[in-house]
Amino acid sequence: QQEGERNYHIFYEACAAAASLPAGTTEYKFPQVIAREKVKEEMAVNLEGFADLGNFAYTTRSSCKTLKDVNDVEFFERRIMAMQTIGIAKEDMGSILSVAAAVLNLGNSKFDAPPNNSEGSMVMQECASSIDLVAKLLGVTRKDLEGALCNTTRVTRTEKIRSPVNVRQASDNRDALAKALYGIIFNFVVSQTNLSIGYLEDVKLFVGVLDIFGFECFKMNSFEQLCINFTNERLQQFFNSFVFKLEEALYEREGIPWDALDFPDNQDSVDILQAKGTGIFAILDEECMVPQGSDQGFCNKSIKQHKGHRRFDEIKTKPTWFVIKHFAGPVSYCTDSFLDKNKDQLSNDLIECMGNSQNTFIAGLFRKDPKYLEVLGTAEEKEQKAGGKKKKYTVSSEFKDQLASLMDIVDLTEPHFIRCIKPNPQNEHDRYDRKAVTEQLRYGGVLQVVQVSRAGYPVRINHQECWDDYKVIASPTTVSGLKHIDDGKVRAQKLLEHLATELNMPKPAHGLSWAVGKTLVFFKLPAFERIKFARLELLVKSTTLIQADWRRKVRRDMFKAIRLFTRHLQALLRSKQARAELDRRRREAAVMK
Repeated sequence: QQEGERNYHIFYEACAAAASLPAGTTEYKFPQVIAREKVKEEMAVNLEGFADLGNFAYTTRSSCKTLKDVNDVEFFERRIMAMQTIGIAKEDMGSILSVAAAVLNLGNSKFDAPPNNSEGSMVMQECASSIDLVAKLLGVTRKDLEGALCNTTRVTRTEKIRSPVNVRQASDNRDALAKALYGIIFNFVVSQTNLSIGYLEDVKLFVGVLDIFGFECFKMNSFEQLCINFTNERLQQFFNSFVFKLEEALYEREGIPWDALDFPDNQDSVDILQAKGTGIFAILDEECMVPQGSDQGFCNKSIKQHKGHRRFDEIKTKPTWFVIKHFAGPVSYCTDSFLDKNKDQLSNDLIECMGNSQNTFIAGLFRKDPKYLEVLGTAEEKEQKAGGKKKKYTVSSEFKDQLASLMDIVDLTEPHFIRCIKPNPQNEHDRYDRKAVTEQLRYGGVLQVVQVSRAGYPVRINHQECWDDYKVIASPTTVSGLKHIDDGKVRAQKLLEHLATELNMPKPAHGLSWAVGKTLVFFKLPAFERIKFARLELLVKSTTLIQADWRRKVRRDMFKAIRLFTRHLQALLRSKQARAELDRRRREAAVMK
C-alpha cells in the first residue's frame, strides 16, 4: 500500500458501518441507507472485529482513508446487496466478513522474543486482545494459532520436529496468513459469481470481458506495478500476434510476399520477466527461498544477470532500484519490500490450524484449495501430490500461472480491442487534461497500436484506384500503352514498375516496398509516401497553372470591363464638355448681335 492509496475497500466500508453503530453493539441492521424495496432481503449483519479505521495497522499505512464523494456505509450496503444478488447465503456472508475482520486484527499482532530464547518469538502482551479476537473469528484456539505463527514443524523419516521461529519469521507468517485468508474468500466470491451467471468451464461458446487499466508508472513503482506491467506486456504480445495473424491471412489470400520481421515484437520484454531461472520473477522467487534473503540481494542478482540487456538498466545513484524498458516506455522499480510482498508460503502448521478450524466455512475453503492438498488432502490426494514435483507457491509464481491460464483462454477467442481514454481525473464534462490523456495514450499502448498498424504493408488500395490516382505521374507514352489493358492487376503492376524506376522508390532492408495482390495493391510507407508526394507535387503544379490561367482570365475580363467603363465615362465627359462649349459659343454669338 503506497501513500495516497487505500487498502481493500471492504475494510474501510465495514469499519465505517461498524463505527456508525451504538457503542457496545456489533449487529448492523441491513439496509439503512439503501431503500428497503431495492434489497432482496432484510438481514442483520454481524460486524464483530471491525472498528474505527485508526485501530488497524493495515488501514493506517497511508493517509488516504476516504474517497471524494463516496459514502463508505452506502457502499458497504451495496456489497451486501451484491452478495445477495449472486446467491451467497447469509451464513457465508457472515463468515466472509468474519475472515475480513480477522485479517484486519491479525495485522495488529506483533511479536517479541521470549525472555529465555532470543531466537524464538511470542505474541506481545499488548496484542493479546487482537490475537484472541482473531482466533475467535477464525474458529481456532489462541494456543493453536499462536503456536502455528511462532513455530515451524520439520518432518524427518522417523519423526516430526517442532522448533520456534524468530520474530521476523513470525511476522512473515502473520502476513502470509493474512494474504491467504483474504485470497481464499476473494476466490470464493469469484466462484460464486461465476455460478450465478451460469458459467460452465466446459462450454465452448462464451463472451468474456477483460478489463485492465494499462501500464503504471509512478514516482515509486513496486512489486504491484511490476505484475501489472508484466500483464500488459503479455497482452501487447497477444495484440501483436493477433494483428500479425490477420495480416498473414490477408497476405496469403492476396498472394503477395511478406516478411515477419516487419512487425514489432516484445518477446524480449516478456522473457526478461518470466524466463525460467534467469527472469526477474525467477530471481525473486529464488531469493525468497534463500535463508537471510534480502531485497538488496535480489536487486544485485537481477543487475548481475541482466546487465547489458537492451531492456534492462541500473540506477547507480539508487542501489535498490532497477529499470525495465517496457514497450510503453522505461519504468523504474524500487525493490524495497519486494520479498515481503512476494512471499505467499503458509507454513504447514498454519495450514493445519486453518484446516482444523471449527468454522466449517474456513476449514472447507482451505481443504478444497489445491495449494494445501499436500497437508490437508486425503491419503489418496497426498499420494498423488507426492508423486509430482513439489511446487513452491509465491505471489509471482501464482500470478504467472493465472496469467498463463488466462492467455491460453484468450488465445482461443476472436478478440475485439477497445481503448478507453479518460479526459480528466475529476470526471467533469467539457474538461480536457492534456497531460493525463497523453499518459493514458502512452501507457495504454495506443502508440504501440499505431506502430503495429503501420507495420507490414499498411496502405492498401484496389487496382482501379491505383490506376486512377497514379497514372497522372507516369509518362504519357506509358499511360497510352497501358490504358488498353483490361486486367486491372496487370495494369497496376506495370504502372508501379514504371513508377518505381522513374521515382527511384526506396527499397526496404528486407522484403518489397510494394506488392500487387489479387484484389488490392499494398504499399509500405516509404514507397507510398514517395508516389504520394510525387502526385501531390504534380497536383500543386497543375493547380498553380490552372490558377494562373483562371487569374489571367479574371484579370483580362476585368481589364476589358474597366476599359469599356472608362470609354463610356470619357464619352460622357466629352459630350458634357461639348455641350458646355456649345452653350458658351451661343451666348457669345448672342452678345455680339
